[in-house]
Amino acid sequence: MKKLILLIITLFLFINVKGLEINSKNAILYNMNDKSIIYEKNSQDIVQIASLTKIVTAITVIENTDNLEKEVTITSRMLKGLDGYVKAGFKVGDKLTYMDLLYALMLPSAADAAQALAIDISGSIESFANLMNQKVEEIGVTNSKFDNPIGMDSENNYSTASDLAKILIYSLENETFKTIFNTNYYTINSINKKIEKTLTVTSNLYNLDTSIIDGSKTGFTYGAGMCLASTTSIDRVDYLLITLGADVRTINNLKDTINIYGYYSTNYGYINILSKNELLKTIEVKNSKTKAYDIKSPEDKELYLEKTITKDKLTYKYEGIEKLNRDIKKGDKIGTVTILNNYDILYSFDVYLDVEIKYYNYPLYIGTGFILFLVIFIKVKKFKNS
Repeated sequence: MKKLILLIITLFLFINVKGLEINSKNAILYNMNDKSIIYEKNSQDIVQIASLTKIVTAITVIENTDNLEKEVTITSRMLKGLDGYVKAGFKVGDKLTYMDLLYALMLPSAADAAQALAIDISGSIESFANLMNQKVEEIGVTNSKFDNPIGMDSENNYSTASDLAKILIYSLENETFKTIFNTNYYTINSINKKIEKTLTVTSNLYNLDTSIIDGSKTGFTYGAGMCLASTTSIDRVDYLLITLGADVRTINNLKDTINIYGYYSTNYGYINILSKNELLKTIEVKNSKTKAYDIKSPEDKELYLEKTITKDKLTYKYEGIEKLNRDIKKGDKIGTVTILNNYDILYSFDVYLDVEIKYYNYPLYIGTGFILFLVIFIKVKKFKNS
């Protein structure tokens, strides 16, 4: 059903199946099955990232508290300086749990939730920003820096599409973060307030079906443009996509996301290139009752490839020993199998002799024959002399 919906939407958006044109200035797409990058556009550029900053805010909060049910009382300081930013509408004196605030942070992208969490955990925005920077350093990204938990445009609050993808991949390993990231609606019971994801609101406003997207976090400022981090799963492939810098006057970040997912799910997929025990090459065995040794695939192997590539069009090339002899023992490497699409190497693996081959023992046979000859010769000589 998801595949059919995506096909209809991408046809409506006039996807170019011969190439991929997107409005977003920066993008990166991962095949999460293999943790491999399958599409990039200016993914290393250091740019403003708007509310995608809140991905870092969320994982920093989650990993710096032992109790997500801890209650926070909203203060005037937590609500200060947020004019022009999306807010959940908290009031001084409201009591909310960390979990309530995390949902408000990630779904409607509430700046008041971000500031409340930062101040309650660290005592100040500056101290919390230090925690954010420590966290991304632990994750291992090098082109990101943060000075606020909201995503305000700042010379000291930036990242790259590549860094954000790595941060999101890390964050999704946390079950709490993953649940929030994949949630569309949430109710804050203490103040009887229902909140919904920005993507859902935008989709309804523009009558655009985004049900193909499983999890998401939107972002927008005039400095960053329209930004979107998202995940989906289509035809056994899990995708993770970051798009940044789309035109602020449009919903091109959503169209880009649908087009990218549509393009890759339409034109790429997993293709079986090897079946376990499939015969790949037969080589000669010298001086043995075993006349030949079959090289077979050790496993089933699928690769994510263009759907125009079929198994019968691939080249299976063996390089190595062409004749086995007694000097080659079980466990020895005898060669390498390489699978090519034209001149492109798709996959290769080393081949090791996996059986014990018994060879004719000619020295023993010759020695034994010589001894028998001597015995017979001596007996014959004695017989003649008798």
